[in-house]
Amino acid sequence: MHDPTLNLSEPAKQALERLEAQWRRTYVRHGQGKRWQAISLAKAWQKSGLCTSELQAWQVLEELGEARLLSFPAGVRVSPHYRVNARLGLSDGRCERIVAALPVVDAMLALSPERKMAWGRALEGTLGDWSRNDQQQLVAGLEQLSAALPAAYELTRFVASARYLLGSSKLLEALPSELVRAFGIELNCFAPAETWLLASVPARPEGLLLIENPQSFTHASRMGIDRRLALVCSYGYGLSLGEALGGIDRVQLVGHGAEQWTLTTLLRLPNLTYWGDLDPEGLRIYQRLQQRLPDLRLSALLEPMIEALGEHRGHPLDALTGKGGQREAGDWRRGLDQEWLSDDCLTALAGKALVPEQQAHLLACLGP
Repeated sequence: MHDPTLNLSEPAKQALERLEAQWRRTYVRHGQGKRWQAISLAKAWQKSGLCTSELQAWQVLEELGEARLLSFPAGVRVSPHYRVNARLGLSDGRCERIVAALPVVDAMLALSPERKMAWGRALEGTLGDWSRNDQQQLVAGLEQLSAALPAAYELTRFVASARYLLGSSKLLEALPSELVRAFGIELNCFAPAETWLLASVPARPEGLLLIENPQSFTHASRMGIDRRLALVCSYGYGLSLGEALGGIDRVQLVGHGAEQWTLTTLLRLPNLTYWGDLDPEGLRIYQRLQQRLPDLRLSALLEPMIEALGEHRGHPLDALTGKGGQREAGDWRRGLDQEWLSDDCLTALAGKALVPEQQAHLLACLGP
């Protein structure tokens, strides 16, 4: 059978690819495809740079229509000469092709329509590689957990997950929230877990430095930074300090000099700073903490790291450096781990904050 896309111009191929991706996302989420207004599409394609002008955008619409890849209302023709604001969609053939390629929810799972729809969306992402047997065990576990509510809410979500969901303490949080909710399970209702934070606190701390990685925390203590500053290790996303701040009365401090303090009293100290890896996720950890701690500032320890990254030093954000799973942040492609910092810089800059202009510029690089 002839493939109607073979003879398309490059802008038309790109436009069709975008339309099909949008249609697919809408269908997966709502059970029906997306439709568009011709004028809105033409303007959007010009604005995004897919087409060099609005005229070319209308030419692309005409090209896709003539190839029978788009459907228009009966009797309507869209072209550069007839710029009709018609409501259009993908042709039936293209829609059927997309639907046929979607993951199929196994009938053996015996899911209700609501759960089936949520399950299908999960197959698009996190459940995509799961075997039928593992999917069946997961369904059974979610049903058993749902049946055990509300008593099971007395457990933490990690304990509940391990006991009911294939022995994994992380699975309940990793699943899409809409899928968990389709089984009548609300994550926020589980008992909060007690949090332990590693801390090193002098008798009279001048301020508080939150440190992302335990290796850097240990080295800062070895360098004697904890003789003047209180140090607390946030353990990146692993400890989820941002969540701990939501239940600060459950936080326990452990470490040198920590027995005389609580996290509440440490957070009342002046000069709260954060030091982590110089990459998008390291800064996102800071942003999450700052939502709970408005006075928290990025540490000046990042300044020499910023300079080094500006000289194209550092490492690529890929699987080999352990940064392959980071979310995109504009054209940010390299990073620098906090352990790179020299001892002299650590001693000189610990306790100081990055200048506001430099902090604002750095965070702006993350994009919206």
